[in-house]
Amino acid sequence: MPYRISWKPHYVIFQYYGCVTSEDIIESNKQVYGDPRFDDLRWELVNFDQTESVAFRPQDIRLIAFMDKAAAHSNPHITIAFVGKTEVLDEAVKAYDSAGAHPSWQTVHFDSEDEAIKYITQS
Repeated sequence: MPYRISWKPHYVIFQYYGCVTSEDIIESNKQVYGDPRFDDLRWELVNFDQTESVAFRPQDIRLIAFMDKAAAHSNPHITIAFVGKTEVLDEAVKAYDSAGAHPSWQTVHFDSEDEAIKYITQS
């Protein structure tokens, strides 16, 4: 399990590391989207800074997009704060786009987790 989830007041941190697969993204999303605290979230901080690679299967990307869309109906107030290496984030975005998926929430990119947390906690 190359990820860790940390709950904070009004946001959650997805910390991914090593070689991440689409199955890892699906499992981490299930844990957060199925949690009663999800409805109170305003931010998801998704940190790929310690990720070496991201490997997505096309059918899993469609599932992830469907999960995100359903979760956005439950809580449309979330903004996604991405942190990480540009090439890893680009791989993830490219896979999402190739599946014809469109982001359900607004997204922003930060160079560091500290920068993202500072922005989130001051919002």
